Amino acid sequence: MSEENLERLDIGVRGMTCASCSSRVERALGRLPGVQSAQVNLATERAEVHFSPGQQSASALVAAVQASGYEPMVEEAEIAVGGMTCASCVGRVERALRRQPGILEASVNLATEKAVVRYLPTMIQGADMLAAIRKAGYTASLASAAAGQGAARRPGRETTARSLWLAVGTALIVLFLAMVPPWWPSLQQFMNSVQPFPGAWDWLQMLLTTFVLFGPGRRFFRAGWVAYRHLAPDMNALVATGTGAAWLYSLLVLLVPSIFPEAARHVYFDSAAVVIAAILVGKYLEAAAKDRSAAAIAQLARLQVRSAALLDETGQTHEIPIAELQPGQRVLVRPGERIPVDGRVLEGRAEVDEAMLTGEPLPQNRRPGDSVVGGTLCRDGRLIIEVSARAGDTVLAQIIRLVENAQGGKLPIQGLADRVVRVFTPLVLLTAALSFGAWLTLTGDLSQALVAAVAVLVVACPCAMGLATPAAVLVGTGRAAELGVLFRSGEAVEHLARADTLIFDKTGTLTTGRPRLVAIHGADPDRALTLAAAAEQGSEHPLGQALLEAAQERRLHLPPLQDFQALPGLGLRARVENRDVVLGSAEFLRSEGITVDEENGQTVAEAEAQGAIHLAVDRQFWGTFRFADPLRPEAARVVEALRRRGFVLWMITGDAAGTASKVARDVGIEHWYAGVLPQDKAKYLRELRGAGKKIAFVGDGINDAPALATADVGIALASATDIARAAADVTLTHGRLEAVVTAVDLARRTLAVIRGNLFWAFFYNVLLIPVAAGLAAPWGLTLNPIAAGVAMALSSVFVLSNSLRLRRLPPFPEVRPAANSPPARTLERYP
Repeated sequence: MSEENLERLDIGVRGMTCASCSSRVERALGRLPGVQSAQVNLATERAEVHFSPGQQSASALVAAVQASGYEPMVEEAEIAVGGMTCASCVGRVERALRRQPGILEASVNLATEKAVVRYLPTMIQGADMLAAIRKAGYTASLASAAAGQGAARRPGRETTARSLWLAVGTALIVLFLAMVPPWWPSLQQFMNSVQPFPGAWDWLQMLLTTFVLFGPGRRFFRAGWVAYRHLAPDMNALVATGTGAAWLYSLLVLLVPSIFPEAARHVYFDSAAVVIAAILVGKYLEAAAKDRSAAAIAQLARLQVRSAALLDETGQTHEIPIAELQPGQRVLVRPGERIPVDGRVLEGRAEVDEAMLTGEPLPQNRRPGDSVVGGTLCRDGRLIIEVSARAGDTVLAQIIRLVENAQGGKLPIQGLADRVVRVFTPLVLLTAALSFGAWLTLTGDLSQALVAAVAVLVVACPCAMGLATPAAVLVGTGRAAELGVLFRSGEAVEHLARADTLIFDKTGTLTTGRPRLVAIHGADPDRALTLAAAAEQGSEHPLGQALLEAAQERRLHLPPLQDFQALPGLGLRARVENRDVVLGSAEFLRSEGITVDEENGQTVAEAEAQGAIHLAVDRQFWGTFRFADPLRPEAARVVEALRRRGFVLWMITGDAAGTASKVARDVGIEHWYAGVLPQDKAKYLRELRGAGKKIAFVGDGINDAPALATADVGIALASATDIARAAADVTLTHGRLEAVVTAVDLARRTLAVIRGNLFWAFFYNVLLIPVAAGLAAPWGLTLNPIAAGVAMALSSVFVLSNSLRLRRLPPFPEVRPAANSPPARTLERYP
């Protein structure tokens, strides 16, 4: 099956409670013809399927999820469609909608002029549907749409809370009736005296426990029955079997006590009721933890504006949903409002707070021609913006999708847990049966045998195993997003955590990427700089901009430019103060008949290789300007921090060996490649990977894209080109190099938490299942079903709490320069 012919489908799945659930959905999807791969993530409640559309349909995939016993997250939207006149129009709109990925059904009614669409909210949103209808030639507006995935989870949490309080309150009454009177003789005598008939209190326990099991606890029995019906027992099956067996045994003791030996006529309603209550406590805490761990996405989503002030041709404004904004339209942004979508300023000036995107605390001045990003805050001023991207394609929307994709990813380390869980539940059922048989054979005590079997079933819940990896990835990538580190996938987290070699690009990564004037060789440096900068007033060349900045910093008055002629690749000619100024390479000056002097024993070629241009005035050589791309002020600190974390550090650059050697020495990198052509960067990375190195590459340019894609994990800076960001696995949105250290720390800490979670989950089951089965009984150590239920719930709570520690991970300390102050540097002067 060719990958070019495959489509991807994301399906939200409700009702999964443990790793057995996610494995069952994966198997149900994987068995379908045309499905190449299916991955299900328990923490994000999402299934990712790659399939051939010629062999399989999206509706069939959703039906397979439902047939496996779980609820696919399918939403319905109602769209008002204008411009339809006949049945052909209806068919055209329906076909336009059905071609969109994530649309399951589309039905259009000509009489009501409405389309009813069933769709997957994880794949498509209202804006995409409206765009498809408009592209087909009709008008469209969203009449109603279902809430998103995050909103769908909250009612589930509230329902769990209601079930929890009902179960806990009722179970406490049952526990009181079963446990307190035997320890309080006077209370026992009183209760016996007031009971209407013998055994009335046991019958009350039965009624209350029945309410708990088939009221708040019915979710386990319903899901457990579906699991057994599909021959794939899971945690729900274990809980339903264990508590159901205790309830049924106790009911038979009440109804037909004669079939049991007198010593075995005990009721265990309290065990069944308390186990259900304890498990619901764990489920509620899991739901609360999932909500907390998704806080990064929720925080980003809150930055999205719901509506915008659209400017029409007459200059009037109309409030419309941002989902309906199209590129090319104009919107008005008032002081104090958030910018609705990405765009370009047409009119006005304002200070825009971009901290949410760049981490820069100082607002940025935006004026006509500048780009602005949706979600940023217009602090003052009034802006008219031309929309450049639809709501679903903005930078903020892409960041949210990146975080969601990373949180939904499955790490390679999770494969071990998945393989174990696949055979875990059948082994637990076998262990429970063997335990029951052994106790009954050795002791003849039916009630004791039942208690042991129920304890094994309850304590063996594989929830902790299923949550160990996704919970940590969910929290870790969410915290990373808050700190300006976007992981493209969960896999990138593990690759970065395991990397042992880190390679930096030089220009724009270790350096600022903007040349600065560092020295002037000539008899009158200030006069030479004045004339050269004045000549560059008509140029957009980076070296010309560096001359202008240097003149501004030295507060030099620049005379007006009288004439200007640029010669690409050579230099420029200009007239300043009625004098002929020539500025450029030595070759250009010589072609003009001007002799260029050597600099203190250094050849002209050596000077130009390190960044130099020459100045002549009235056909006389005046001097040389030397430039350098200054290091980022934090570069050396970051390199040292990475070395302390065990990395072998390299630098790769297309610059000459002399420049590369100086930069590497200044930042503290021992290994470097110089004179590397852009197309050869990936070749050097492949050589290092061939030597067994796990490579992380940091870059920002178009020429870095092949290396970013070749490395085990590519890291792109915020200043990176679109191509570089597309090739990278990690994007640093705050624009400072310290975020590389933050990304490494987050990845390593996340992987450490995953290892700790998996160890606890495995160790817990290895330790407690034998105890529950009774292997430690000769030493007086046993586990009753109530304690087993509490222990099982606590194991999941521990895994989630351990994962939530990642939310407190601090960023790598960064030292910002004083506001509006240029980077520190020295401008050398030579007489």
